[in-house]
Amino acid sequence: MENIEIKDIALKIDKENVLKALKCFPGNDIYDRIAGWYDEMYNELYALIKPYAVMYRENMTGYCILSVGEMVSDYSRSFFEQGEGMKGILADTMADEFLFALDNAFSDYIKYNCAKCNLGVQKRMSAPEDIPLSEQKIILEKTKAYKAGVNITEAFMFSPVKTMGYILEFTSDRNVFIAQHDCSRCNNFDCPRRSVRRKGEFEILAEYVYKPNLNNGEKIICIDIGTTTVVFELITSEGTLKRYKTVNSQRRFGTDVLSRIDAANRGRIGELSSLIRYTLINGYKNLTKNVDSVNKIVIAGNTAMIHLLMGYSCENLGKFPFKSEYLDTMKTTLDRITENTLPSVPTVIYGGISAFVGGDIVSGMYMCDFDCSDKINMFIDLGTNGEMAVGDNKKIIVTSTAAGPAFEGGRISCGTGSVDGAICGVDLKTGTLKTIADKKPVGLCGTGIIELVSELLDKGIIDSTGLLEKKYFTDGYRLTDNVIFTQQDIRQVQMAKSAVCAGIKALAQRARVRLSDINTVYLAGGFGYGLSIEKACRIGLLPAEFVGKTKILGNSSLGGCAKYYSDNNADCRIKHIKKISDEISLGSIPEFQKMYIEYMNF
Repeated sequence: MENIEIKDIALKIDKENVLKALKCFPGNDIYDRIAGWYDEMYNELYALIKPYAVMYRENMTGYCILSVGEMVSDYSRSFFEQGEGMKGILADTMADEFLFALDNAFSDYIKYNCAKCNLGVQKRMSAPEDIPLSEQKIILEKTKAYKAGVNITEAFMFSPVKTMGYILEFTSDRNVFIAQHDCSRCNNFDCPRRSVRRKGEFEILAEYVYKPNLNNGEKIICIDIGTTTVVFELITSEGTLKRYKTVNSQRRFGTDVLSRIDAANRGRIGELSSLIRYTLINGYKNLTKNVDSVNKIVIAGNTAMIHLLMGYSCENLGKFPFKSEYLDTMKTTLDRITENTLPSVPTVIYGGISAFVGGDIVSGMYMCDFDCSDKINMFIDLGTNGEMAVGDNKKIIVTSTAAGPAFEGGRISCGTGSVDGAICGVDLKTGTLKTIADKKPVGLCGTGIIELVSELLDKGIIDSTGLLEKKYFTDGYRLTDNVIFTQQDIRQVQMAKSAVCAGIKALAQRARVRLSDINTVYLAGGFGYGLSIEKACRIGLLPAEFVGKTKILGNSSLGGCAKYYSDNNADCRIKHIKKISDEISLGSIPEFQKMYIEYMNF
């Protein structure tokens, strides 16, 4: 089969798909306005689309890049610069839809050429779900798409923004053709274009152990802005009245913090800010429908998310020595933050400690009274960034470790998020599997991955180096007909758990604290919420000393927001936490590098 290159193709998009992507449905108070803008903008935007698609074949591998050009992004950006953020978001979404249309059309070209050569396609691999982001540079080099104006940034993101790349694996079986995007394997669970729903929606953690204490008639809204999700909660004197949970719409610029920092530094800060402000507007309206008034709003998020919300420069967040523009606690009003005609509700935004240890971690430590104890405690937020802290009411040392997405099902062959049917418990002795909502297994979520590895170790199917038994080495260990755990999956788990465990021990060493002397370990985050501490210690994710002294917090960022309002001393306590906290960089600690290698084994 020859290489394929397309420079001119007629594309059409569906208006209702675009409006659905914006959560704009008939009957909404803004539906007619947005639909009208769509009609006004369509022809002008269509004229700016410059479709380009190329596939370079090398033996049984195809390297593909597709782009609709830079001018559509310039068109979208122009609205943001004029202060018309909603029109900018609409234009950006329309450009996304054109890119998806190009992907579908290019798939037909590939299928036609495969048929002529008696070939099929057995796998499509995209970053970051299937391959590292760094592979995108290889795709660019193989396709030579740079001749058509496609480039790659230092963070391995394509430019123009409306560009995608992937790798195809060909097969001699012409009856197999899996060149299209596979929604069932995609980690963007909230994507409105999903054709497959994995038997349920992405579960976003909103539970926490703190119980708010408000007076009669008082109402507050707590907001946790995460890289992946945003959670809103309306609380009254009777407890939680309503919750609103959604995926962070900035994901279109990348699933991780660094990708979004890179996008902001390439001139997309206005769009990123408008997206999260639009999310806040929707969340507030959703919670306050049929509610008279709100006393206060409290917001927590990691440092990068708060920078993007406020429109601060991210230039120094993405390069050494990783400095933040602003880390203080902010007191403002909702209308000022959102640049909207919403009520002027007093709003507090938690300040952070550093570029990588943000206000969400400060909020979590405040919730669990980290600053009130004269005993040594440790706080761990088990997520992609692995923030952690150790100390007492006089001194706290904080750091973060790059655990990667394995604990959220990322880069695992049959990994998934917390959706209905995700395997979350494994007992090989009895041959039983536990799934979320007791549905048919669709994949392994983070807790299921930990439990499976622990069970495989106990049965001797994995040895201490992480090597699978010979009979499973090639094809992996099959849990169900459609869920397999491979040798490569085990390596991903080893790297992730080693980063966390080495981070914990290096942090304790720098703080001159013995693990056995730690009084309580507070475990925060969605992954930690359902974790078996014993099995986490069994595989070496957590040190053995943590068994029997670990307290699971849930969404402590949201919990700290809830606690803030009812504590008259909150500002002083938060200021104290930030004042006594010092950050260390694990990358500069020689013993961390040694421990990372040492703890790779089970």
